[in-house]
Amino acid sequence: MTYSHPPTSLVSGLATSHAAVHADIRGLFAGISAERMRQRPLPSMNSIVWCIWHMLRVEDENIARFVVPVEQVFDTGGFRASLGVPYRDDGFGMQTADVTALSERIDIGQLAAYAAGVEAQGAWALTQISGWDFSVPFTAAHIRPIVEADAYGDAANTDNVVGFLSTMKKGDWLIKHMVGHSQYHLGEIAAIDSALGGQRYFTW
Repeated sequence: MTYSHPPTSLVSGLATSHAAVHADIRGLFAGISAERMRQRPLPSMNSIVWCIWHMLRVEDENIARFVVPVEQVFDTGGFRASLGVPYRDDGFGMQTADVTALSERIDIGQLAAYAAGVEAQGAWALTQISGWDFSVPFTAAHIRPIVEADAYGDAANTDNVVGFLSTMKKGDWLIKHMVGHSQYHLGEIAAIDSALGGQRYFTW
């Protein structure tokens, strides 16, 4: 993707889309019962609550580590304890038994609080990057020490993380991790909702 518009245009568009994604997440908490959120319609499918947790972890750890030099909301808010599940990573490649365990045990009220914190920190982060050149990628020299120092769960795959981020322009990376990734999983949630049957949240 080529960025021919001023950085403020990209940041403004991201801020609008980021707010819309989190409004959709709030709608899920308000409109779907805890019981329905925890269900997996098939062994090959995730639960709605797992998807929300995964979306938030991806945004939180990526923004805190690579956009602004702050601690993750997960840590500053004490959510590792209050969510009631032991996982610090984002669940990529998680075994099916762990998906089920997280779905059954996670505190949904605390997950909603975590979502509010991630939304606020993400919105603030977008106000800090007006000086970025969005057309260039992160450098390996910038990424590697962050990955090696943070006990997030991917230190064993440092070379893969560095290689992946080094191929993406900063603008593309922001669009993916602040909006695109969550939109993808909102689509997955709609599919889960349909597969569960009964009274659906999504009626379109």
